[in-house]
Amino acid sequence: MPKLFISVVITVLTLSNLQSQELDNVLETHFKAAEQEKMNKVETIITRGKNIMSMAGIESTFTKYQSRPNRLRIEGEFQGNKVIQSYNGETAWIFAPSMGIPEPKEMSEVELKAILNQAEFENPLWDYQKKGNRLELTGVSEDGKASHVTLTTESEEQQHFFINRKTHMITSIKTNQIMGGSEKEIEIQLKDYKLVKGIPVSHYVVTKIDGEEVSIIQIEKVEFNKRIDPSLFEKPGNQ
Repeated sequence: MPKLFISVVITVLTLSNLQSQELDNVLETHFKAAEQEKMNKVETIITRGKNIMSMAGIESTFTKYQSRPNRLRIEGEFQGNKVIQSYNGETAWIFAPSMGIPEPKEMSEVELKAILNQAEFENPLWDYQKKGNRLELTGVSEDGKASHVTLTTESEEQQHFFINRKTHMITSIKTNQIMGGSEKEIEIQLKDYKLVKGIPVSHYVVTKIDGEEVSIIQIEKVEFNKRIDPSLFEKPGNQ
C-alpha cells in the first residue's frame, strides 16, 4: 500500500508539472503574439467606433477613454442624446437623459461590476498571480483550434479564455452571470485583429448571451498614449 500510494502521488505530481509547463508555454506564446512588452508601455487608450445592438437594430457611435491603472470614460449616444459613463478608479457614474437619468448618478453595484470589466487596462492573464487570481489550462475548444484557459478570481468567479493555437491571440472569453434572476452564459468574441503601433488590437467584437448575438462593436480608430485630461474620469457634468 505505501508503495502504491507513493506511485500515485508521483504520477499526480508529474501530471501537475506537465500541465503547469504547458500552461506556461501557452502564456509565453500568447504574450509574445500580443506584444505584451509594448503594451506595458501604453499609458492611455482612446478608442472610437460604433455599437450595433443586433436584436433592436440600433446603431450608435462611441468614444472610449482609458488610462492606467483602471480609469475609464465612455461617451455614446442613445436616441440622439449623449450617454456618459465614467470611472475614476474608485467611483463610477452614469449620465443618460434619454434613459431617464437627467443628472449624473452613482452606479449601482451591478452597473459598477459591468464597468469595472471594461475599465481593466491590463490583459487579464498578465501578472494574474499578483492580482490574487488562479489560472489553469483546462483543455481545448470543441473544434480543437484554441487552448482553453480558466481564470479564477479571489472571489471564485471564473472567466474562460480561448487562445487560438495558430495565432496565439484570444478569440473568445466566456463567463456565467446572473441576469434577470437566471444564470446566463456571456460570450465575447474577438475578431479582426489589426496592428496599432505594432500591437494587435481586435477591431470587431461580438457579444452573445446564451449563444444569441446581442451586440457588435466595430472599432474605427485606436490611439495609444494620447494625453487625456484626468477630469474626464470624474463625475460628468450636465452635457
